[in-house]
Amino acid sequence: MTEELHGTTLKVYLHILKRGKDRIGVRELMRELGMKTPSHAYYHLDKLVSLGLLEKKYGDYYLNRNVKIDYLREFIITSGLIIPKFLFYTMFYLVILIFSLVLPRYDELYWYITLMSSIAGVITSFYQTIISYKKIKVL
Repeated sequence: MTEELHGTTLKVYLHILKRGKDRIGVRELMRELGMKTPSHAYYHLDKLVSLGLLEKKYGDYYLNRNVKIDYLREFIITSGLIIPKFLFYTMFYLVILIFSLVLPRYDELYWYITLMSSIAGVITSFYQTIISYKKIKVL
């Protein structure tokens, strides 16, 4: 499925997820994404239906919430936000780093170990966050 879900089709799917609503119409999608014709929007919506990500009922398209996509396994999708899971690790290590810098203990070895490991954690998890965003080309 991940081979077929790329480019504009992925952009359409991510837009529908970000909206936070379960349904969308062809003309509504066309206006929101600035597509030139309704047939262009219809093509991508129909492609998402054939992939099993959307369901078509009475002219509207509804999200199929039971489908897991490889692209989005690294993300938490809630209230129209797509947040990479590594961002939480970044924030965790960043809090430890800030705490270590605000309350330095130069005479204790564990402070240096905490400082170095939190710096490494921030760099590594931030790098992974950027990689996750680039996989779906949001950045």
